[in-house]
Amino acid sequence: MKNIKNKVTDTKPPSLKDWGDIPKDNIDLNYIYKIFFEKTNSEVQTLFNGIVAIEYVDALRWMPARPFSYYIKGFIDFILNKHYAGIDANDAAYSFLRLIKEKVDSNKSSLLPLKYEIISTIDFIISNQDYFRLVDDEESYKIYQYIKSNL
Repeated sequence: MKNIKNKVTDTKPPSLKDWGDIPKDNIDLNYIYKIFFEKTNSEVQTLFNGIVAIEYVDALRWMPARPFSYYIKGFIDFILNKHYAGIDANDAAYSFLRLIKEKVDSNKSSLLPLKYEIISTIDFIISNQDYFRLVDDEESYKIYQYIKSNL
């Protein structure tokens, strides 16, 4: 299995200011904030590997820019480390590809500072298609090509 050197670092988690004013009536963002606030990327590895892992990956798409930039690095670490229990490798790969494609379409500027890490992770997923069970998977390849062309 091909590996890449993990360039993602575990810096200080986003501050209250980074999260910004969260409207009390925004139930989803308040829920996400309660779960992720002050957690390091090392700590969120258990969230991404838990029984409701897909829910936590989905939460990334609703985060403000700074928390998203920080916690997507945690998800990248999770994918590169390949220690899956609560989520299967195929779900982890598809979740990542779909999330990044959605961000390319909706808020590409939030991805630009992470372009190297994102492209390297996508290359890692595609280079390990057997492991991620993406063999002959036309959808994942189309997403891969779309992201690489548009990011």
